[in-house]
Amino acid sequence: MKTSIIICFYEKTDYLKCCLDSLRSSDHAFDEVVVADDGSSERVVNQVKKYMETYPFPIVHAWHPRGAPRRAACRNNGIRHAHGDYLIFFDADFAVLPGAVQSHIDAAKPGWFAAGRCKYSTEEQTRHIFSEGISAALLEKIYTELPEEPILKEHKEFIRYGFLRKLRLASVRKQTFGGHFSIYKKDIESVNGYDENYVGWGGEDQDMALRLVMAGFRGTSVIKTARIIHLWHPKEIGDKHWKEGANTEYFFRKNIPVYCENGLIKNRINTNQ
Repeated sequence: MKTSIIICFYEKTDYLKCCLDSLRSSDHAFDEVVVADDGSSERVVNQVKKYMETYPFPIVHAWHPRGAPRRAACRNNGIRHAHGDYLIFFDADFAVLPGAVQSHIDAAKPGWFAAGRCKYSTEEQTRHIFSEGISAALLEKIYTELPEEPILKEHKEFIRYGFLRKLRLASVRKQTFGGHFSIYKKDIESVNGYDENYVGWGGEDQDMALRLVMAGFRGTSVIKTARIIHLWHPKEIGDKHWKEGANTEYFFRKNIPVYCENGLIKNRINTNQ
């Protein structure tokens, strides 16, 4: 089984470098990295191309033109460029601890997806990482310093939701995998990838989780084992603003199809529904 890591990225090369450095310090259990670029400038594109020559693993740069932030379209572009059978989705502001990638791979199972969460570093801890550089020891130290309770709570809630869904006692809309997740490429293709009608901030992950559950896929938790630090940065938009925006209204519409129309493949009728 070949594994591709898809990293959603825009402009911030210092964060991307930290993410790639952390993968270099990890267990190398993957076959390639796809940098799914949401329309970075020519200067940044040239910098990414230079990075591609310095790492011991293949890197594919999947760029598309910039409009509004388009995370759904960006990730779909990454899926199209990925050569792996199994896909792991990260963001460029992640620092990945050793064992995290392997944890996703160990959870790989057709008909299932694996969901993880991050611990969130402080501004001071992030500055420390940037100034000292990535090392497994430093990431381990910072991860240990950060509280464990939110991770344990998220894991318990995920397991509880899976149990209630099995008994049909929980809404399909309650399934989430915000953070990082992994799935077989053929499985995410079966729902036509991300719905690219999500433009701007928020909603695309919730929509993906919803449609996968509606299609009969089940989730497993790697929340405790796939350890990742989300590097601090100023918020690009407040939670309140995106939750009151068009994406949220679109997510809560009635009759959401399992196979989205505006996804990996356009204008195709799904004969499996």
